[in-house]
Amino acid sequence: RLGKFTDVSRVITLATQSLHRLPPHVPQKFVRLKGRDKLPELLQLLKGRPASAGAVLIFCNSASTVNWLGYILDDHKIKHLRLQGQMSAAARAGIFASFQKGDVSVLVCTDLASRGLDTSSVQLVVNYDFPNTLQDYLHRTGRVGRVGSSAAGAVVSFVTHRWDVDLVRKIETAARKRMSLPGMDSSINNPPSTGG
Repeated sequence: RLGKFTDVSRVITLATQSLHRLPPHVPQKFVRLKGRDKLPELLQLLKGRPASAGAVLIFCNSASTVNWLGYILDDHKIKHLRLQGQMSAAARAGIFASFQKGDVSVLVCTDLASRGLDTSSVQLVVNYDFPNTLQDYLHRTGRVGRVGSSAAGAVVSFVTHRWDVDLVRKIETAARKRMSLPGMDSSINNPPSTGG
């Protein structure tokens, strides 16, 4: 219970109509391609990007893809860091601190980096692997266009599977209508009961 830690009567509830909505100031691009074309597309995107263009987060759906992609980026002399859940907490904290300081401007990561981290320097999110859920997409997208960012940033998503297309349609519809993503409860006025 929260009452053990703080005076609950002093807790203020804030509500927003923007909860679970895509930020309208962040451009979102969906690139439909075959799986074998993702790597050349990513390399072209990274190599054509000036160093002054801000930090990049590249999201993968698994630790093994993060590691594999890291080796490829090494081969292409693209300086980057890797962040995934099979690393120790201390290693992850050190890697993210180095990324935040700007020592390296490219971070290849799993959804571990999609929540709760200050990413105001990030100007581009690349969904190398399209996320499995709308919630994951929303959290990844939320890494750009944040308060304190120097620019709105952008999101580029590689769409390779038939099942990704359904999520893309839902995302495009929600963005166009400026509404919450479907299936996500936008009400924060009534907190869920804790059952005890």
